[in-house]
Amino acid sequence: MLMTLTPRNRHGIADFKSGSYIAVKELYDEHYSPLVDFAGQLIINKPEAHHIVQETFIKLFLLRDRFDTEPDIKAFLYITVRNICFAYIKSEKEDETNREPHWYIQALKAVTRHDDENIRKEAICKIHNQVAGLPEPERKVFRSLFCDHLTIPAAAEQLGVTPVSVVQSRIQAIRLLREKLVAVDLFSIPLFIYFVAVSCGEKS
Repeated sequence: MLMTLTPRNRHGIADFKSGSYIAVKELYDEHYSPLVDFAGQLIINKPEAHHIVQETFIKLFLLRDRFDTEPDIKAFLYITVRNICFAYIKSEKEDETNREPHWYIQALKAVTRHDDENIRKEAICKIHNQVAGLPEPERKVFRSLFCDHLTIPAAAEQLGVTPVSVVQSRIQAIRLLREKLVAVDLFSIPLFIYFVAVSCGEKS
């Protein structure tokens, strides 16, 4: 059952549609590991499987207004992971490794670190500082897409680049930000998803 009514979450879909961190955490707890296993069976590359699943969660929360039922949310997660995996396979990239990425154990230890709202707010401020340290092309694309909520064509027009360039910089920005957060012991998968898909675009 998706997003069961635990003491932490008694509002299910309402929390999800509002972009609540609790909803991100509940969905992560319920589905992240099974989705990584699912992706790993398709592409036989654990690091890339983690990236694909994180991308999928980010897409889900960016589109959260479109979902009204729990089965639709679960279907979106699995269909999107499958489709991204198929696109990865078609790109004919060589599998690097099927071992867990080096940051995964660290990320597991940090899963519950930001359940407290004050700790979470402090961490989010620090993540904003890490975004500011991204290379200029990636920083501009990241802020256009996730902070200003521009579409890819609109971001391309504003930045004077092609949509393909925006997509490439988007992917690179997410990878670079994850690496930066790992390096300073700030990386938590649910917090990362929440920051990119929800918190980054909230007005203070």
